[in-house]
Amino acid sequence: MRKYSALILAIPAILLFAACAGSPAPTASPTPSPSASPTATATPTATATPTPTATGQVDPNAPDGQCSDDILSVSLGASDGGAGSEATNIIFTNTGSDDCVLKGAPGVSVVGDGNGTELGAPADQIDDSDPAAVTLAPGGTAVAALQSVNIGTDGGPMAGNCDVAQGDGYRIFPPHSFYAVFVPSAGVPACTNGSVWMHVQPVAAG
Repeated sequence: MRKYSALILAIPAILLFAACAGSPAPTASPTPSPSASPTATATPTATATPTPTATGQVDPNAPDGQCSDDILSVSLGASDGGAGSEATNIIFTNTGSDDCVLKGAPGVSVVGDGNGTELGAPADQIDDSDPAAVTLAPGGTAVAALQSVNIGTDGGPMAGNCDVAQGDGYRIFPPHSFYAVFVPSAGVPACTNGSVWMHVQPVAAG
């Protein structure tokens, strides 16, 4: 009985040794080469830096030959005040080398706080169901008349309906454009309680 017991105990030991001897020694995982880096870690493409969504958009209602944003210069003419109101021309100049077209009224708001904060309501656009298309030759201009109530610092004729704040200038969208231009006009007053005090006409030949 002792011989059999010793033999039985020896068999597992032999099998264990055989198993250990027959298993290949583990090999170290190869160090990945630089070329094995995932594609996602490659140099970022240009799309990683978003561009403003306004730039490059096109209004489907724009006229053929619409002046592109990059060739339009926007400025203000001299103000002409009287009878509690002021009139100013917004001037659009074609700085490109080809003719282009503008049609309709621009968007106009007063902005302030040194950071472009819109102050009050935007100008009402005078409705014209079929405004004239204005062709601007290179160097040519078109103008949009901006009429404002002379609210001064106390509301003027709108006293009681106009809380006045001083702005830094105007944010102006050319007709059918999604790209705004800031035109400085230090101290321009604005009604901040939602009352409309500005109206803007469609563009006309300058």
